[in-house]
Amino acid sequence: MKTDILVKEIFTNPENINELFTEYFEEKNYSFRPTEEPLYLEKHADKFEQPVLIGELELDYKLDFFTIKVKENLTEKSSKRQQYEIAKDLLSLRNSDAGIFIFYDKEGNFRLSFVFSEYKGIKRQFSHYKRYTYYVSKDQPNRTFIKQLDSADFSSIQSIKEAFSLKQLTKEFYDEIQNWYAWALKELNEGKAYFPGGKNEENLIRLITRLIFVWFLKEKGLIPEEVFDEEALKDIVKDFKNSNNYYNAILQNLFFATLNRNPEDRKFAKEYNSQENRENFGVKNLYQYSSKLKISNNEFIKLLEKVPFINGGLFECLDDNENKNYIDGFSRNEKKRAKLPDYLFYSDEIDIDLTFFYGSKKKIKVKGLINILKEYNFTADESSPIDVEVSLDPELLGHIFENLLASFNPETQSTARKATGSYYTPKEIVEFMVDEALIQYFINKTGIGENKLRELLSYDEKQPLSDEEKQKVINAIDELKIIDPAVGSGAFPMGVLHKLVYILHKLDPKNKLWKEKQLQRIEKAKKEILQIQDIRRRNDLLEELEKENEELEKAFENELDYSRKLFLIENSIYGVDIQPIAIQIAKLRFFLSLLIDQKVDKNQKNYGILPLPNLETKFVAANTLIGLEK
Repeated sequence: MKTDILVKEIFTNPENINELFTEYFEEKNYSFRPTEEPLYLEKHADKFEQPVLIGELELDYKLDFFTIKVKENLTEKSSKRQQYEIAKDLLSLRNSDAGIFIFYDKEGNFRLSFVFSEYKGIKRQFSHYKRYTYYVSKDQPNRTFIKQLDSADFSSIQSIKEAFSLKQLTKEFYDEIQNWYAWALKELNEGKAYFPGGKNEENLIRLITRLIFVWFLKEKGLIPEEVFDEEALKDIVKDFKNSNNYYNAILQNLFFATLNRNPEDRKFAKEYNSQENRENFGVKNLYQYSSKLKISNNEFIKLLEKVPFINGGLFECLDDNENKNYIDGFSRNEKKRAKLPDYLFYSDEIDIDLTFFYGSKKKIKVKGLINILKEYNFTADESSPIDVEVSLDPELLGHIFENLLASFNPETQSTARKATGSYYTPKEIVEFMVDEALIQYFINKTGIGENKLRELLSYDEKQPLSDEEKQKVINAIDELKIIDPAVGSGAFPMGVLHKLVYILHKLDPKNKLWKEKQLQRIEKAKKEILQIQDIRRRNDLLEELEKENEELEKAFENELDYSRKLFLIENSIYGVDIQPIAIQIAKLRFFLSLLIDQKVDKNQKNYGILPLPNLETKFVAANTLIGLEK
């Protein structure tokens, strides 16, 4: 049975999932032994029905196959951690080294996970479990799952690991993005597209990263599907697919006048030739281009009214009217307006001569940027070394930086990776660097022995510290300052963030000690402010502190990891890079990391999304070998 047929059958008849997967795995490996054995795990019975062992396979070691029905609708993020716990419990119960686990709901959405034991030493001493997983949904393209499972033969544990590998997925995506980048660059160089301030390479990379961030928002249900749907756009945008109108009327308005402005303040600027346009001159977060829309201004505002305000400088228009420096080209003035043809976003696959970019290569198959994004599954969860989602995650922003920005020298416009000093650090190297840096810091700060600290940072589930030592480590995390002087796309500080969040989860699973620490910090700041003699200054600072206290309470109402990340990002992590676009990409990753752990409530103001912190003083574009001008 082909994988695409399997998926269609499951979506149509989810109640037959046991039989469908049994037939599928029998065809994958004739040694597969079907069973139908219900198992019972009492501690997970509130959210999951009885697991069913549907088969076994003897490979390098025994591989078990399970289905587990979820009592509520299954989403990409729902009960992910608990599913991992169930998988580990079932492997332990069966005394197995590895298993395939299919969690599914009544609609047929399912998560297929491969969980296996990792050992250390020649005596195969158990270290921890590792999970690779696909989320398959009616609302997703599922192309990667179908393609990679089709080519998997299930003849060995290694061949199964390859079916869950990210390498092929990421290479395929980066190749498509790079081909699009080269095509768009060619259109700009030939005058078929236009950015008013030049710097075409940086502008394209900025566009790609902004659009990918928006795509993650869309996956979270925070951007309406209509702004990417070709049929819907025919009734929204004038002369759609035969003009430059899509980029101006939809994407620029989405970036600069929606995500960068509070919902209640969103409105259109006066048209450029209006006598009243002077009042809006230089204001870069008002809707523009109503003449390019088929719908009324009010209908357009209504279309985007539920998109949250993001803040953080992420979608701030970079045009500078005062100094006549136009970068984004969000303007009612025709000469200052950026122009990108609709076909760059919505073209079907065509052959383009890209010899100028690749040298020896000639015609390359390319398609519109939106059409590329639509073919892939995205997840806002960054994979960890022990838990890998086989989808495109925020780490891909780092790879885009590696593939595109590092391919040219901003000073000479020549292709030279070494000229910019740009290299992407592999995840395994980042993990090693992070662990070594943190262990030395904790040894010096807490006096706890190295062996205990290494056990704490490892993915062994045991927590080795006493209550006193726990408090020492949490205090040390709260006081930590870490800087990367050549931050690039943020691989190292992001690695630090993930490891610190993991440690806090291990030491303080309910966030009680971490919240107490943040309240103590505010109380300490209050005492210092009360010593200020200037009454006006004192009152202003107390008012700011009260707002911070309110934000702290809201932060702890979100997912547990949100408050851990927020206060670490705001108080502990810094980065510098000589390339401004690298700083933007690093900030994008941290913003995404915060966004994924916010609870969406469509009945609350701004969808319940807290505005992102401003990271302008945390991530700075500068040369760390030269002092800043004071």
